[in-house]
Amino acid sequence: MKKFIMIATAFALLFCIGSLSDAAKRDKQYIAKQITNLKVDGNLNEWKRAEVVAFDELKDVGAGIPKASDFTGQGRVAWSAQDPTRIYFAVEITDDKLQDIHPPDAKWWEDDSVEFMFDFDNGMVRESLVQWTLGANGKDLSAAASEENTEWVLIKNGNDYIYEVAIDPTKPRGNPQFANPAKGTDFKAKDGLTIGLSFHMNDCENGGREHQIGWIPGGAWDGLSYGDLVFDDEILAVEASGKLALTWGALKQ
Repeated sequence: MKKFIMIATAFALLFCIGSLSDAAKRDKQYIAKQITNLKVDGNLNEWKRAEVVAFDELKDVGAGIPKASDFTGQGRVAWSAQDPTRIYFAVEITDDKLQDIHPPDAKWWEDDSVEFMFDFDNGMVRESLVQWTLGANGKDLSAAASEENTEWVLIKNGNDYIYEVAIDPTKPRGNPQFANPAKGTDFKAKDGLTIGLSFHMNDCENGGREHQIGWIPGGAWDGLSYGDLVFDDEILAVEASGKLALTWGALKQ
């Protein structure tokens, strides 16, 4: 009888640990709502009701947050049950100088670029992490990013950059060193799903990286320095005219 109780207790503990991992509960949380009419075209009208988070925390590099005249950034995240293997991002950057001196997939962290990093199974260790990097030149796909798994457009207007991005981790990946193919290849967003997220900008000047700035502080490859990305089934609808449209999901709150 005692042996049975010990085995049952062990299974219960394992279940609790697994449940805690699935629920995550990191220091910061982003609730990603659905946008059903998303087009990756650089027009962010359909994003108007999505939560905006500032890129105002230092990551791997930088002695301090740069002046607003040098760099500012912000981001949003969304999903759609119509294509649940995709995670959508809208990132807006203002940067006074564009550095683009390396070829694709070579020292991309020393060129202006945005990184999207995921902990799909909430392992909270480096081995669990997967990185996508998109160059500020609008062309370079680095790390796990590939033409097969990344649809994106970059709109540049003077010092202002708009990235609109759809990442599908189930599709073939790029650089094998960063592809981590065992993680996230069965990803499918659903209401209540939680994964780890860090997204941030490499702000580079004078031949090197001066700052790495994002939504959450701490090392980009530190599995504990991520936020919870929680998928929520509320639909954020926007009419074709660009006016906000109330949905049943919004009305019932």
